[in-house]
Amino acid sequence: MRKEDKFNRNFSQLFEEAYTPEESPLEDALKRPGDRYKDFEFYREGGIKEISICLDSRTGRQVAMARMKKNSDVDRKEPFIREARINAALQHPNIVPVYDVGLTNNEPWFTMKFIDGQSLKEIIQKLKNQEESRFNNLADRLELFLKVCDAVAYSHSRGILHLDLKPDNIRVSEYGDVVLCDWGLADVIPSECDEPLLEVCSSTTKDFDEMTLDGTVKGTPGYMAPEQTGMIKERKGKHTDIFSLGAVLYSLLTYKKAFDGDELESILTKTVNADFLKPSQVSDNHIPFSLEAVCLKALSKRPEDRYSSVKELQQEIRDFINGFTTEAENASIMKSLHFWVKRNRTLSIISAFALLLLLGLMITSIINLKLAETNAKEVADKLRIEKEYHMRINKGAAPKFYDRAYVAYESFQFDDALNFCNSAAELDESLQEAWKLKANLHFIRQEFKAAKEAFKRAREESILTEINSEYVQIKANDKKSLSTKQYLELITQLRDNGLLREFTNLIHYKIFSEISLDERIEFCKGAVIVHNPHMKSLKFKFNREFKHLDLSGNTDMQVALCLQNFPAASADFSYTDISDFIAFRKQSLNALNVAHTSIYELHSLENPELRNLDISHTGIGNLRGLAGRPLIKLNISHNAVTSIGHILQIPQLEELTIHKGQLTKSELYHLPKTIKLIEVD
Repeated sequence: MRKEDKFNRNFSQLFEEAYTPEESPLEDALKRPGDRYKDFEFYREGGIKEISICLDSRTGRQVAMARMKKNSDVDRKEPFIREARINAALQHPNIVPVYDVGLTNNEPWFTMKFIDGQSLKEIIQKLKNQEESRFNNLADRLELFLKVCDAVAYSHSRGILHLDLKPDNIRVSEYGDVVLCDWGLADVIPSECDEPLLEVCSSTTKDFDEMTLDGTVKGTPGYMAPEQTGMIKERKGKHTDIFSLGAVLYSLLTYKKAFDGDELESILTKTVNADFLKPSQVSDNHIPFSLEAVCLKALSKRPEDRYSSVKELQQEIRDFINGFTTEAENASIMKSLHFWVKRNRTLSIISAFALLLLLGLMITSIINLKLAETNAKEVADKLRIEKEYHMRINKGAAPKFYDRAYVAYESFQFDDALNFCNSAAELDESLQEAWKLKANLHFIRQEFKAAKEAFKRAREESILTEINSEYVQIKANDKKSLSTKQYLELITQLRDNGLLREFTNLIHYKIFSEISLDERIEFCKGAVIVHNPHMKSLKFKFNREFKHLDLSGNTDMQVALCLQNFPAASADFSYTDISDFIAFRKQSLNALNVAHTSIYELHSLENPELRNLDISHTGIGNLRGLAGRPLIKLNISHNAVTSIGHILQIPQLEELTIHKGQLTKSELYHLPKTIKLIEVD
C-alpha cells in the first residue's frame, strides 16, 4: 500500500470518528469486536490448572486466567468449575477474588486478581537461606499469619473448608497484600453454607512435595491433617484446616516442615501419629515457649485436642503479640505476672508503692474476665440458635442429598454416597431412607457398629441386620478390617441368603480398595470359588516378574468379576466358561487370550492398551469393537468372522491368524501386504 493511500485511509477513519459525537473513545472500546482477553503470558501451573497473565480489554486491567491443562481428563472439568464457583462465593480482602467464569470451545476457565509478588513458600526459603527479607522479624511473620487466619475464619463462617492450606497457596504482594489462593480441594459444609452453594457440595477430586495428591489422599503431605491421609477413618472439618494452619505456623517459626522425609508413606505415617520435633528442637531461632505451645496445640493428633475455631487460634497469637500469656502454655501465676509487668513497666513501679491499687486492678481484671466469659456464653448461645435456624431452613435440601447419595450408590461410588448420606441425615434426622442407605454403606465399609446404629435409626429389621449384628460381635472396632478369611465367610453368607446386591457391593468395594498384592491374590482365589460354587478346584497362577495372570483350564469357571482392577499386564483365560470381558475391566492388559470360551461379543471389551488378542474358538462374529484399537497381533481362527471390513480399521495390525477357508480369496486380496497372515487347520 502506498504511503498516500495509507494516509488517506487513516485520515478518513479519523474524520468519521470526529463526526460521531455520540460515541466516546471509551464507549467505542467496549463495542469493539474481538476477544475480551488477550496478550496471554504463561505464569505458572500446578495440579490440573495452568495460570496465565492476560489483559482484560474491557476494563484495561491485568488479570490472571486459570485454564485446565491440555489433555486433562474430562472428568476433571466439573471439579475445575466447582473450584471457581466456591472461590467466587468468597468475598474477603485476604482471599483472591474471582472476576469471571466461562467456557471457550467447551473448555472452562476463570479469571481472578493477579497478585504480583511471591508465595509464602518463597519467603520462608529466603529466610532459611538467611537472605534479606522484610519478614526477618517474627512479629511481621505473625501479622502475615493472622491475615491468613482471617481468610480461613471467614471461609469457615460461610460453611467452606479450604483443605489445602500450605505456604505455596499464600501469596504476598510487594505492597502488603496477603491472599489465600487455590480452592481446588475446598469442600462445603451443607448444614452451614448458603443455599446457592448447596449445588456444589461434594464428597470430596508424582511429585508429592510440590503437588496436591489425588485419590485416597487429598491434600499436601507435610501440611495435611491426619484425617486427610486416608490411613485413618475420621471426617474432615474445620479442625482439618486448623491443623494445617498449625503446620504453616511451624514453618514460619522454624523455616522447615513439621512432617518431612524422603518417602511419601513415611511422611503420612508421621502425620497420622503427629510424630514431629518441637519447633525449639529443630530451629536455631529463639522460639518463645508460649508461641510453641500454640503451634503444638494446633498440631494435636486428635481433632478434639486442637483449637475449636480459627478465631480461638487467632486470639492466642494476638495475646502473644500483645504480651499476654496463651491458654495453650497453661502458664503459672508467676509467669502471667511477669508478662503483666513487662507490659506495664511504669505501672509496676507505682504498684510496688501502692499495693492496694495493684489489688484493685487485679480484682477489676478478674471481673472483666468474668464479664468476657458471660459475653462469650451469650455469643455462643446466639450462634447455636442461628445454626439451629439454619438447619431448619436447609432441612428441605435433605432429599436432594439423599438422591445424590443413591445415584452414587448405584454407580458403586460408596465413599461419595456415604458423605451425601451423612449430609442428608444431618439436615433431616427423620429421613429414614437416608439412615437405611447409610447403614448399608457402613456395612459395605465393614463399619458394623456404625451400621447397627443406622439400622436402628431406620427401624430396619431384616436378614442383613441380623448378619450385621453377628459381625459386630466379631469386629467391634470400626477402624479395623476383617481378615481375608472372615471377609470371604461374610460374602459367602450373603450369597447363601440371596443378598445378591450386598454380595456384589462387598466384592466391588474390596477389589477397588488399596490392598497389598498378596491380600488381593488371596481374596481373588477365595472369591472365584465363592462366585462359582460348582467348581471343585481352582488353577490360579500369577507371575509377579512378568505380571502374567493364568486361569486357563478352569472349565467350570463362569464368573470372575473379582479379578477387576488386578495388576496384570497379560492374562490367559482360555478353556474357561466366561461369557464376556467384564472380568478384565481396570486391568492394564497388553495381551489377552480367551480362546475356547463362551464369549460371543466385543462390546464389553475395554482395555485400551491391548496389543495381542486371541479370540479363536469363540462365538464372536463381528469385529466392530476392535476398530481403531492399537492391536498388533489378532487370532480370529475358528469363529464366525468371515469379512475383513473391520480388520482394515485396525491401523497397527501386523499379524492375523485365521483358519483355512475362513476368508475368501477376494477378501485376502484386499488384506494389506504389511499384515503377516497365518493360516491354521
